[in-house]
Order: sequence, then C-alpha cells, then structure tokens
Amino acid sequence: MTPAPIAPARSIEASPIERVLELVTGKADVRHVQERWLTLRVANSSLYQPIHEVRDALSLRVVLEGTRMGVATTSDLSPEGIRTLVSHAESFARNSPKTVGLPEFPSDSGPAPVDLPCFERKSASIEEAKSQDLSRAIDRIAGQRPKHRVAGVYNEGVIALFVGNTSGLRRSSRRSAAQASLLVEDLSSDPPVSGWAEGASADPDRIQWDSLAQQALDRVPSSQVRSLDPGTYDVVFGAPAIAELTNMLSGWGLGSMSVEEGSSFLRTGQGQELVSPELTIVDDPLHPLGLPESIDYDGTPTRSRAVFDRGVAQGPAHDIFSAARTGSHTTANGLPPEAPYGQYGPIPRHVAFAAGSAGPGELVREMRRGVLVTRLHYVRFVHRQRTIVTGMTRDGTYWVENGMIQYPVANLRMTESILGILRRTELTGRELLCCADERAFFAPVVPEILSRSVAFSSATLF
Repeated sequence: MTPAPIAPARSIEASPIERVLELVTGKADVRHVQERWLTLRVANSSLYQPIHEVRDALSLRVVLEGTRMGVATTSDLSPEGIRTLVSHAESFARNSPKTVGLPEFPSDSGPAPVDLPCFERKSASIEEAKSQDLSRAIDRIAGQRPKHRVAGVYNEGVIALFVGNTSGLRRSSRRSAAQASLLVEDLSSDPPVSGWAEGASADPDRIQWDSLAQQALDRVPSSQVRSLDPGTYDVVFGAPAIAELTNMLSGWGLGSMSVEEGSSFLRTGQGQELVSPELTIVDDPLHPLGLPESIDYDGTPTRSRAVFDRGVAQGPAHDIFSAARTGSHTTANGLPPEAPYGQYGPIPRHVAFAAGSAGPGELVREMRRGVLVTRLHYVRFVHRQRTIVTGMTRDGTYWVENGMIQYPVANLRMTESILGILRRTELTGRELLCCADERAFFAPVVPEILSRSVAFSSATLF
C-alpha cells in the first residue's frame, strides 16, 4: 500500500524554521529537509515490492557565548518536538568545550541562489510509469538473452531544503533526482559473468532505459573467461569506475577537514600539477548533466569552482566554519553538521570532468595491450594522503590487444593511487555520464579515460 506522502513546505514561510529560531537563546542556524523517494527494484528478472520513503526533519546548530556549539536533530515537528530540539542543542552547547574561531552566521545579503527546475510528480503515477519502463527493459534483455538474469534499481525523489539563521538568512531550494542501474548476469557460464550500466538525471524522463539495457547486455562476455596474471597494464576505465574513484577522492581528499587533519594530499600539493595537464576537473553543483542544487546546507548559493585546473590542484572545499578557522572563504560546500555528514566536513559532491576529444570506442582503439574495466567494487583506502586505494574490477573486464577487445578476463584487484591514475591519463572521452548514488549525495559527471601503467596486485578465479 502506498503511504500518504508528506505535504512539502512550498515556501520558507511555511517551514517550521521560524518556530525554532524564536525559541533559541544564542545564535543559531537551522535546516529543514524534506525528501520523498520511490525505489523500484528488480531481482531474478522480476519487479518486487516498491519502497516509498519520506523524510521530514530539522537540524539545529546553536552557538552560545560565541565559543560553545551544540547540534541536535529531530523528525518530530510538533511544538513539543521543536521545544525538545532547542533544549537539547542548547544543553549540548553549554556542556561542549570552548572553540576559538566560530564564525558569525551569514546574513541574507549577497547574490541570490539560482532558480532550478524541479521535475516533480505524484507517487502513484511515478510508480506505474517507471514499473512499465523497467519491465520493458527486462523484456528487451530477455528477448535477446532469454537465459540471462536481470537485477536493477530505480530511484526517483524530490529534495526540499530550507535554511534560516538568527542573522536573518532565509533561503530554500527544491530539486529532483533520478538514478537507475541494470545488472545482466549469465549464470550458465563458468564462472558466471555479468554486465553493468547506470545513469542519473535531474529529469526522470531523461533516463534512457533501452540504452541502459543494451549497454548492460553488451558488457556481458559471450566467450570463455580467461585468467590474467597480476601486473601493470594500460587501462580504459568506464565512467562508473571513474565515478567510484572520484567519490573516494572527494570524500577523503578534497575537503578542508582532511587538509586540517593532515590526511589530504592538498596539505602539501595545492598549486602543484598533480594530475595530467589534459584534465580540468571542477566542482559544479549547477552542472546541466548532474543533479543540480542551488544552495549548500549553510544556505550559501552554489557556484562552479576548479578542483584541478589543467592538472594543477586548487584549494579545498570550505563551509562557513572551516573558512573561519582557516581565514579563507566558503566555497558553498557545507553539509549538515550532524552524523554521518560530520565525518566528511565540507566536500565537493558534484565533481565534473571537462569533456575530452575521444569518441565512442576510440579509447579502446588507442590501446595496444591492456585491460578494459567497466566498474570497480569495494574500493577502500590503503593510504589516504597518497590516495592509494584497493578495489576489485566487476561486471565486464576484458583484455584488449591492438585496439580490439579480445576476450573477457577474470576480475583483478587493483592497488593504485587515484592521483597516479589521473596523472597518467592520456586520453579522455567526450561523452559524459552522471553516476549518482541512490539518494543523490554524490553526483559526479565523468567520462571514460585511458590511463597508462595501472597496477593490479592480485587476480581472482571469477
């Protein structure tokens, strides 16, 4: 049964933010976040029960005496729930250690946020339409490979953010997001093999189901998997693999918190050419191919900012608090102050590569001997400051020789520096793909790339 959706606050005036700020005794800012999501999943080539998820929550940050800060959250928006929220945040602030350099909350002066389109529909109509889309994709795959098994997921949501503070700031944004992925498996093969495709868009109607189905099918090996010894190979990385590496770099290397902690390469590498000069990479929350958002969680209007300018590393991401601590300026990368976001601090979540010159298939044709990696799985850091990670290839790994795909190979474990991969990048695809996670937290816009001399430390039997 479809639950009754929340009734979104259409304006800042309709949000409970004013009720919160009337009760606080210190300086404060508050975020009101409303989300509505539909999730459709496919397992064993069949759709199963859809999930309707709603969230309506407040996040309050209070500063007392200019040096003590407390944070509290609630999903109880009743008068009593709001009083409890304020009481808890102020209690935490009174009992917290003094912190030097806490900023003043910004006023409502300055440029206004960009007005973004929001593609919003009723939950019932979304479920029916997207179930049909998914079913057609399954039928398309079954028509070509009747013995293959299909799995997949589709997420569509609307996120409303309202931000207010005791300095008079009142700002809001409303954005939409859709994300889809398909996995096609041939279980009759020994070992079983699979292919993968994914995509995301702010406009749900731009998800191309026929194209996703065909891409996933095309990545399923049709010949016997062979083993490949660990070693150093040239690699064509698919966009999903680059998205995984980009998110790791963003979360643990491109934010001010990791720089202050000493675990980021930017602590010593800012202003240096750390990746290929062929690469320009930006943090662009307004990118037309991404999942745009017009303000951060401090209420600051977002804007595009270089991360690597023709290979040269730029400064880290900041929010109003890290900017005050370091004598810098906010880059509009503020996140909610509570867990789990607090472990990251301000980070770029909308990293976008400049499009390259290589057309479809050209990266493979440029490789004499090497590996095609569709995507990576279970990537973890080995050494954060050196950006060394380890992770497995997955869902379509192939040996390439003389510019042609020769045969599928068993999955390999890569142990390599992300910066090293980007530094040895020689060619970049001109087609860009948004590869978002299921709740639109990270939304990188990435190409395929050809990188030289990538290290694989071990191999598998599957």
